Amino acid sequence: MDGNSTPVSPTPTCVALFSRSSTAANEIRDASKVPFEKCNELCNDLQYVREVEKPTYISAKGVKQILPDAPRISLSRPSEMVSYCLEDLDTPGLNKLGEKLWWAGPTPDIVSLSQHMVLDRKIQVTEDPSVHVLWVETILFVKPLPAYLTSFAFWEYLMDRENSDIGLEERNLLIATSLGFLKTYARLIQRRSDFNLARRHDLLGAFDNISFEAFIAFIASFDNIPDRAISSRWRYGLIQLDALNFHSVIHLRRWHLNRFESRYSTYFSRFFPVILFIFALLSVMLSAMQVIIGAKQIWETDNKGLKRTLGIFVWSGTEAIGWCLAFGVLFVLWWIAISTNEAWGRRKAQKKVRKTLKDEGVGP
Repeated sequence: MDGNSTPVSPTPTCVALFSRSSTAANEIRDASKVPFEKCNELCNDLQYVREVEKPTYISAKGVKQILPDAPRISLSRPSEMVSYCLEDLDTPGLNKLGEKLWWAGPTPDIVSLSQHMVLDRKIQVTEDPSVHVLWVETILFVKPLPAYLTSFAFWEYLMDRENSDIGLEERNLLIATSLGFLKTYARLIQRRSDFNLARRHDLLGAFDNISFEAFIAFIASFDNIPDRAISSRWRYGLIQLDALNFHSVIHLRRWHLNRFESRYSTYFSRFFPVILFIFALLSVMLSAMQVIIGAKQIWETDNKGLKRTLGIFVWSGTEAIGWCLAFGVLFVLWWIAISTNEAWGRRKAQKKVRKTLKDEGVGP
């Protein structure tokens, strides 16, 4: 170093609680702490106030005492704020299904937004948390990231066990569902292209001035959140909506969990190919039967040429019926093979979740 050079002070770094190299023991040990460092927070509009011999409380740094991203929710009414957060993030119906979610064909490893584009799925913004990271045909439903979840003060308020504003059950439920929700974003946004897609679809509307590096520094803290720390819904990741609607009839006693079609023609159009296939087979078989019966009625003829022609008609009709039956059987076997393969994949997903929970010391 020459005499004119200026010493450069090292850039302060933050070590996230749930880093990639952390062990399960470390995660359990620090379970009562905020899951990210204060220097990595994206929303700094809140402050958690602790005063000697006075109740702790959360407040906004500005004049308006409102929850970020929720201007109708006042910070002066903690019960209302907690109820809003649970309504905004919790998925009670899916949590009720629990392990039965594996019937809906889940994918625990959520792929990134850019990979969904490769799969020709468009991003559809939704505010319903029960539809978040559900997909159907060419649509992926994603709920925007609430600003308050990125506030260090909000998590201090939430994680403080001495804070009497929140009941124990509500606290545990809100922590589990919040951690699971943020874990989905850690999977959805991994590279700059994912970040740009999220910005383009207004999934990060409250963070217009946040850089890609700053966002990754925050969200990386949730990469390795253990499954035991999140609600059962988020342990199953990406779920197919059609399959979930089907099984909600069996397990939730509801005709569907969520319908995205606005017209009945769109809803019933998915059944047209199968109906058309069955109708075509029956139509060909019935027509062939009519040809055979008609040929048999004039079979006793002395005209040898006509009799040969009738023989060809009978043979063709019989062949048509045979091929229709063969195609029908092949279709049924093909459907059984696909259903079996999907069931096997779902079973593997279930075993993977159970193994993860077992490794973390949690019963299935």
